[in-house]
Amino acid sequence: MGTFRRLVALTVLAAVLGAPAATATAAGEVVRNPGDPYYEARLRASQNGRVWTGRISISFTNVADEPLGSVYFRLWSNGVDGCAAGAIEVWDLTGGTLGPAALDCTEVPVILSPALGPGDRATLTMRLRVTLPRRSDRFGYSGGLALVGTALPTLEVHDDEGWHHDLFEDLGESFYSVTGRYRVTLVGPPDLDTPATGTLAASKPLPNGLVARTYAAEGVRDFAWAAGRLEQLSGNSGPTKVVVSYRAASVTKMQAQRMLVAAQKSLSTFSAAFGAYPYPELDVVLGAFPGFGGMEYPTIVFSEVNRYTVAHEIAHQWWYGVVGNDQYADPWLDESLATWSEELPWGAWVGCASYDFPGAARLSNDMGYWGDHPNQYDTVYDGGGCMLANLAKRFGAARFLDILSDYAAAHWLGVARPEDLTALIEEAAVQYGVPFAPDAFWAAWRVDTP
Repeated sequence: MGTFRRLVALTVLAAVLGAPAATATAAGEVVRNPGDPYYEARLRASQNGRVWTGRISISFTNVADEPLGSVYFRLWSNGVDGCAAGAIEVWDLTGGTLGPAALDCTEVPVILSPALGPGDRATLTMRLRVTLPRRSDRFGYSGGLALVGTALPTLEVHDDEGWHHDLFEDLGESFYSVTGRYRVTLVGPPDLDTPATGTLAASKPLPNGLVARTYAAEGVRDFAWAAGRLEQLSGNSGPTKVVVSYRAASVTKMQAQRMLVAAQKSLSTFSAAFGAYPYPELDVVLGAFPGFGGMEYPTIVFSEVNRYTVAHEIAHQWWYGVVGNDQYADPWLDESLATWSEELPWGAWVGCASYDFPGAARLSNDMGYWGDHPNQYDTVYDGGGCMLANLAKRFGAARFLDILSDYAAAHWLGVARPEDLTALIEEAAVQYGVPFAPDAFWAAWRVDTP
């Protein structure tokens, strides 16, 4: 999320790529169930894209070695206003029985009928209605622009820690999901533009004068879209098409052009540093967002007109998108990496001696802590970015980029935990002969380690 950016002083050094790679630590074998999810939806717009109604089916495999009797849907953006708002509603379920909603209606249990055996696959189909609140937000409608983030039901993850019944935190992200496939058809007037996750697979005029646009995506953790009468600019970054969408009432063409250049530069820089961007398209939706700076979703970001915010959200395509993490338990893991990375297109952030932690805050606190201490939330951006800049100076920019590249490769389209990154850094220090006292370092930067 791009709302916060670090305020500490920077030492900028041009990044040099190509040093010998460190040895990555293999991730532990964690079974995350349900697996191989496939989401297929067809939704029709009304009220200029503020309301979307239709059906969605969700297929998945039981990848555990014992029967699966129930699953949970996360309706994350219900957490913005709670149950009373009825922002995301599901009903008429086939394939199981809906239980009572919990956690401010962000979690709905489903009892499977029958239970799913190991290796078996099931499909749940239901009606769905999404009604955006009237606000400028990552899930909201304002000024003719609909931002539809975390609106589709997403399968909750069960892993070695059990089901993740986490609360929604509007301050940041609580999301945790495995990669899957999406095929989403958005039906609306021809002039209602709908930049979305994935690529446009089909566009079909309908007899009623509407148009059905189908978007397809593979290897993504979520699906988001925007809707409005939009202007668009496009270009390429290597093999990837980059599309910038904006409303002329709030963003000028010159601003959009500058942000397109920033997006192209960010994408090419991060691809060279962390591994090639694995998707054919990236969408950037610009706006004047007074309540937040930006927000990342797979292959699409929402951003204010600021090149560092654009770069931050695009960095999340790797740190959260390609390399997933439990954003409720470990928000620093993706936000700190995205904050450090946002400088990289214009010069690596190398050198940061220390960070003045507020009170008892720890870099590795979860979103429950930050929700209770919102004035300290900058820590996961500023403090974490500063720590990584400290490491970049210890190792040198080129070697540190190799470490991050190895980290990304080891968890590509999977899920990482903090110990995967900290262990890799410790191993790299030994390999490169870099003076490094792990216990003292992590304690100084307030990072809990196993």
